[in-house]
Amino acid sequence: MTNRFPRRERRLNQLLLRSVGVPYRFGGRGMTGIDCSSLLIRAIRMSVRQTVAKLPWMTANQIALGHRDITVPATDPSTPSACLLAFFDWDEDDIYEHAAARLLDKTWIWASTSVGRVIHVDPCSTTTWDRQWREIEGALDGSKSTLRIVNWLGLVS
Repeated sequence: MTNRFPRRERRLNQLLLRSVGVPYRFGGRGMTGIDCSSLLIRAIRMSVRQTVAKLPWMTANQIALGHRDITVPATDPSTPSACLLAFFDWDEDDIYEHAAARLLDKTWIWASTSVGRVIHVDPCSTTTWDRQWREIEGALDGSKSTLRIVNWLGLVS
């Protein structure tokens, strides 16, 4: 990965990629099993070397709403200068039930219940991941999702 991306974003990208293949487990928080929101908060926490005491586990809903200033709205989601965090409200009840991340190379990663593990998806690919991409693609635009980036200044100050 080139140095054109900020160091913390490159580290977050690496930490997320290390989770590919980890089994999906609802409520899981580690490499033996992890869910979608823990996948993101674990990588964020490790990126800034925070303990659980300083940066507790959060649900997708808390991260999506910027709880504790962990995230801020993405101003230009089309520009890959940061890992983009997507949060999904499938039933539009103002509770985000799923989370995914767009990596710096514009591929996506999330803990998939249908596959049973953390997957890395290239939306331009026509491989077996095509079906998994459809899990989130339709929800990226519109009222069922919010797009945010990590607020590094809020985390390290």
